[in-house]
Amino acid sequence: MDKRLLGLYPYASLLAQLLVGLLLGLALLPSLVWLHWVWQRLAGIQGLWPLLALGLAAGLAFILFGNTLLLLIVLVRRLFRLGNQEQRAELVSWAGLRAALFNLLLHTAGMFYQPLLKSGYFNVVFYRAMGAKVGKDTMIATDRLWDCDLIEIGDECVIGGNSSISAHYVLGRRAGLRKVRIGNRVTIGGNTSVMPGVVIEDDVVVGGNSLVPIGMRLKSGGVYLGVPVKKIN
Repeated sequence: MDKRLLGLYPYASLLAQLLVGLLLGLALLPSLVWLHWVWQRLAGIQGLWPLLALGLAAGLAFILFGNTLLLLIVLVRRLFRLGNQEQRAELVSWAGLRAALFNLLLHTAGMFYQPLLKSGYFNVVFYRAMGAKVGKDTMIATDRLWDCDLIEIGDECVIGGNSSISAHYVLGRRAGLRKVRIGNRVTIGGNTSVMPGVVIEDDVVVGGNSLVPIGMRLKSGGVYLGVPVKKIN
């Protein structure tokens, strides 16, 4: 373990907070400009109509804030060329820091706006922009695709609500990144966890509240359920 790098972790934590604060502040700017413009137009008007108009304007401002935030997150990822590769490394390492920063961006999106996009087209667009490979006519009803640039999802899939798909693992002081590959016409039930290195072949159904362990391969056409999953058909 690089003790010098370990000593930088408190500063990295502070920088991470500053980065999130900066992203939120910049994302708020267009919304504040919009609300300021609306407020000026409503000044001096009496009655309930200005309050109604201001409420609607605030709702639109929230949507503007959320989409601006997602756009900024994608731009930061591309500007700093943040990405992951399959590898094994020390938990405290430059690779670990890069992976943590990448997932910090995803977590920021999930905390402040992305849940409103669940099951929608723009959730898929966001994950594609963050590096995930997602096929056509696929629905993603979760905001928990971690290390998503190492996740491949085929056509006509359904990823259930609050499911978690992760490409990283931690074993003591060691960590690793392994791709997750999901085939076509796969259904993953809600609240299911898919671990790194998993391969799910075409036409598989994974029941809700299940766990697919590290490196497991689910054969085509099977129905799987449980913790850990077992084939039931």
